[in-house]
Amino acid sequence: MHPKLKDLQSRQAGQYVTSSFNHLGSKLDYRIIVSENNTIEGYLAVFNERDDKSTAPIKGAFTKSLQERGPMSASKQKIIFLWFHDLTEPIGQFIELYEDDYGLRFKAAVDDIPEGRRALTQIRSGTLNQFSYGFKYVWDKMEYIEATDTIIMKEVDLWEGSVVSYGSQKETFAIRSIEQLTAQREDIGADIEHYMKSLSRAKEMELRQLLTRRDSLMDVKPDDIIRSLKEDKPEGTMVIGDYKIDLTKF
Repeated sequence: MHPKLKDLQSRQAGQYVTSSFNHLGSKLDYRIIVSENNTIEGYLAVFNERDDKSTAPIKGAFTKSLQERGPMSASKQKIIFLWFHDLTEPIGQFIELYEDDYGLRFKAAVDDIPEGRRALTQIRSGTLNQFSYGFKYVWDKMEYIEATDTIIMKEVDLWEGSVVSYGSQKETFAIRSIEQLTAQREDIGADIEHYMKSLSRAKEMELRQLLTRRDSLMDVKPDDIIRSLKEDKPEGTMVIGDYKIDLTKF
């Protein structure tokens, strides 16, 4: 495995992964279509578009998932349409989901529920104009291309598609300068992946999302919290319950 792939695996193993693209900056000029019968059409992914993790899907990456859990499959756990990648907030069903030469095209029927109506209203107004997909890496179907510094994803395990505010999010990763620490993280990542395979798909998705939420919280540095508290309490003290905290000591 290429070092770039090993590094990505050590950071992402066991996580619920999302990938997005900015529709406004995409190479194809197209409109998101919202019909009168409350359906939405657009793209969840664009082929050969590099994201903030230096990965890019190619045509065929979604084929296996679409066959197993697409709208036309017999699966009871079909790929679902979500509100901001929240597995507790499904807003509709995909009635079409397929690959064309540009990317992963979809048509979704939106339910008559508060978040569904909000999605329709805000997409019609242009407030929301981007989509994203949630998936799991298939490590032996990935290849690093040095010329473009891109990790090509030949296959992904697709779980859901979502309406989102922004097409990409900046991530902060810890600097790992100790070889032993890196090796241990890789071992833990492999153990997590092995354990995931023993779970049902629903439990696996739930656990991956919890792990991702945990890691997002771990990215918040104590110094950032103290700085925020100082800004909110310029007098230098705050009270929590029976405790008085002197922020000037931090």
